[in-house]
Amino acid sequence: MTGRAVVDVCVVGGGIVGLALGRELALRGRSVLVLESRRVGERSAANVAAGMLAPASEVDLSDSRLTEFALAAHAMYPEWCAALARESGLDAGFDPTGTLIVALHHDHLALLERLNEFQRERGLTAERLSAASARELEPCLAPGVIGALRTDDTQVDPRRAMRALVAAIAAAGGVLEDGAEVSALVRDGDTYALTVRHRESEATVHASQVVLAGGAWSARVALPAGLPSLPMRPVKGQVVRVRGERLIGHVVRTPDVYLVPRADGELVIGATMEEMGFDARSTAGMVEHLLREAQRVLPGIAELELTECGVGFRPALRDHLPAIGSLDGAGLFVATGHFRNGVELAPITAQLLADVMCEGRTDPLIAPFTPARFATVASA
Repeated sequence: MTGRAVVDVCVVGGGIVGLALGRELALRGRSVLVLESRRVGERSAANVAAGMLAPASEVDLSDSRLTEFALAAHAMYPEWCAALARESGLDAGFDPTGTLIVALHHDHLALLERLNEFQRERGLTAERLSAASARELEPCLAPGVIGALRTDDTQVDPRRAMRALVAAIAAAGGVLEDGAEVSALVRDGDTYALTVRHRESEATVHASQVVLAGGAWSARVALPAGLPSLPMRPVKGQVVRVRGERLIGHVVRTPDVYLVPRADGELVIGATMEEMGFDARSTAGMVEHLLREAQRVLPGIAELELTECGVGFRPALRDHLPAIGSLDGAGLFVATGHFRNGVELAPITAQLLADVMCEGRTDPLIAPFTPARFATVASA
């Protein structure tokens, strides 16, 4: 350890949610220690994620309360990235170009019609495009495209954002340690005592407040007796990255695949949804599936260099909604279970949970995501 054994806040988890919260609390004047059991970002779902900020494109997959939360996050993202760049000197890779959701056959077109109905029901707008209009925007799309929706959904590069967050935490006076695994947590008077294994040593850290933000691993920390355990499971996702000539400017999606372009020529193709536990294998069948579906909508990817096949683990709770708030009614908090939306929801989760922790103020936007809902289920 660094020798700093007493802090205001200890954040357990160095993924994008934990880093965003560490930065937010440090900016509010708290002494912050962020602990990550491996290298920062190494096993974070965000390290594999494509970084789509997609409340409109995924409205049909989301609880209406989650859509409202995601829309608020979407609105704050440009300024959040700008502030992050000022603090860190690093660009988070925010790209406001927008998203095209395209149809390759009539079944796809029916799914787009249904999605557009959901969008209208929830007050969202999307521009309906003919095949010719879609190809005017993106000339490299396949000739088989028969229609599209255009939304204001955007993207960020999660890997760049996490690097910027690490630098911003340091600039704000926070401390981040990797290779520091929290094995136990107990209440110790007015503070919490965390047992931390750091390489070949073990130490105890005391903190006035603790936040469990370890993504799919959040439930592995042994909690004080009597507290509800989170019904957490990992949902595996495989992603393929290719690189070369930039073929598209928009994020392009079909009901079967998404393609997210980066300014440096990288193209992220994803993603599978697999109930395989913590199976970290990249499998030939799933990689072939992603590349096949991607080539159907963007034939030019066949000439790009295959650079990475990645696996990540989405943190999924029983109801597929995040858990944000106090676990014990005192100083033990959680910020986890963001499932498919961790990158998108990290800034607003950090801001609104910091409001709770620093000011005792709970915004109605996060009220539905209280972890107390699991205590109620356990009691029943």
